[in-house]
Amino acid sequence: MKPFTVAFPLPCALEEAPQFLLEKLNIDMSKKQVMIPGSSLFYTPILQGAAEGLESIFAEHAPLTDEESKILASHKSLFFLEFFVKSADEFKSFLLAAKKVLDAGALGVYVENSGCAWIAKAFADLTSGEVPMEAFVNVIETSDSLFTLGLEPFGLPDLCTAVKAPLSVDECRSVLIAAAATIFEDGAEYESGAKWKDEDREFEFKKEAKAPFSKDAPEFNAQGYARLVLRSK
Repeated sequence: MKPFTVAFPLPCALEEAPQFLLEKLNIDMSKKQVMIPGSSLFYTPILQGAAEGLESIFAEHAPLTDEESKILASHKSLFFLEFFVKSADEFKSFLLAAKKVLDAGALGVYVENSGCAWIAKAFADLTSGEVPMEAFVNVIETSDSLFTLGLEPFGLPDLCTAVKAPLSVDECRSVLIAAAATIFEDGAEYESGAKWKDEDREFEFKKEAKAPFSKDAPEFNAQGYARLVLRSK
């Protein structure tokens, strides 16, 4: 299972970042693994210099205002955390850690596993909503289907469903995110033949043999892929 790899743009220069993190979060960057106040997980911390054009990467995922773009462009270093999550409670523990990092002054969150990128306020709004894992899961479109991207660190296969009437693209996206959350948070079954229902419709899971990425691609999910087939309209 892949670890989560999450980056926080910081307002301080690379040489100043260790002191910034020590003072704000009691994180000792000389350690190979650290803890963050409020979280029970161990994290591997990594510091890197500023990334040129970072605001463009964020804007590709979600629109930015001119002010938000300027804020991201002003970052001076990147603070990465690598960690493993084995349960919904551990995921919630990381969300507490992320809030601490953002409250300390980080400017946003980039989720390397899925390409999701959020300015600090947008990330806080999403993760305080009904489906916080939505902030970590991207959705990509192939010729006839939507696939999730980013579920392997949750210990799950990525999900897909056909884009066809009566479901619109937006409805398909909502179905995939809701199903993923139900599996991860509630332990819903997703083996072939298992049923899943949203408010109005019933779907059946089928093992998906056709992956959107080659096996040697970094986006490939070694946990596999599961298709949601609409059974009732």
